[in-house]
Amino acid sequence: MMRSRASLLAEMLLLCGGSLALLFWIIPTQTSEGGFGLSPAFLPNILAAAILLLVLADGVLRLTARRSESVYPAGFGALARSLAVAGFGAIVLAYAGVAASAALTPAAGMLALGERRPLPVLATSALLGGAFWLVFG
Repeated sequence: MMRSRASLLAEMLLLCGGSLALLFWIIPTQTSEGGFGLSPAFLPNILAAAILLLVLADGVLRLTARRSESVYPAGFGALARSLAVAGFGAIVLAYAGVAASAALTPAAGMLALGERRPLPVLATSALLGGAFWLVFG
């Protein structure tokens, strides 16, 4: 079964709305101004803005491409995969730290959702693991 263009547009709008809520409502209410140096909201704001830009770019590319997109997995199997990825991330976080969890959990989620191309999976792991290692390592 294939996804409609309306489904792609709804997904893009929902994710953009969540990112905008993070930028303008959730992050400002959950962080203080801080004291000396960068604001504690600096990193979350940068990450939320990056998510917003990536969602917009991906959405525009998917909407302008004329190829069909297959539907996401559904049902209890999809729920079990999502819970397994969350549990895996929690275990990695507890035993290996935040940088390892940031590198491995999104890759596991991508594999669970059906991504089979090695370059996006490895690039995501390297970028997120490296960024979190630089910030928290």
